[in-house]
Amino acid sequence: MKWLLRFLTVLIVIPAMELFAQPGGWSLSIAAKGNYTTTSRVFYNPDSPSNDIRGQYVNLDNIYGAAVEIRLKRPDDNFFLSFSVEYLSKLQDQVQSVAFVGPPRRAPVTDGFRLIPVEIGANVFIPLGSERVRLSMGGGGGVYFGTRILSVGVVDAPQQNKPAGFGIHVESSFDYRVIPRVAVRGEMRFRDPEVIAENRFDKPFAVYNGLTIPLPVDNFRTRINVNGLSFSLGVVFDVL
Repeated sequence: MKWLLRFLTVLIVIPAMELFAQPGGWSLSIAAKGNYTTTSRVFYNPDSPSNDIRGQYVNLDNIYGAAVEIRLKRPDDNFFLSFSVEYLSKLQDQVQSVAFVGPPRRAPVTDGFRLIPVEIGANVFIPLGSERVRLSMGGGGGVYFGTRILSVGVVDAPQQNKPAGFGIHVESSFDYRVIPRVAVRGEMRFRDPEVIAENRFDKPFAVYNGLTIPLPVDNFRTRINVNGLSFSLGVVFDVL
């Protein structure tokens, strides 16, 4: 994460300081938001030669997270730039049939993922004739860092790679200014990022209720696709 912090510093802080130092420079706002994403898909056999098996997936719905967004805007323009970092997490715990190797056996399984979207965007305010209410639309691109979480019984399957996916998004937002320099923001965003995670179990078997459950000893891959609508609600502070 140290390289990411250095990247953010170079990309945002240094150019912003130069802009703000100039007369009539850009204004800056920071938003803290809570997020809800409707659904995602996890493909457990992305490398299968069979189209049917390769296309099978399980939905993981109701994904929650948090985000921080920075917006840069010139005082007299309706156009602005945005930069955001989010954290999304979805885990489900249940007793289910496990059949990696051998016949199906029931065991407790923790399955899910974490995703960190880092996105930039270009947006425009739609004129409404009101300084209290502002509506904007736009889009952009981003990089998405994913982590697959999986365990069977007490045996974990740590991730062996550091996957990153790339994609685009479209968004619309609604700001309502409560007091000067403070507003409430609602936002809707659509994106379709994918990451390929590679995991491997710590042990060749798990034990549950006296039964031995064989587990694969080699690395295995999973494709994670977060394709649902994302809704967020937060507070905006005008910094400069």
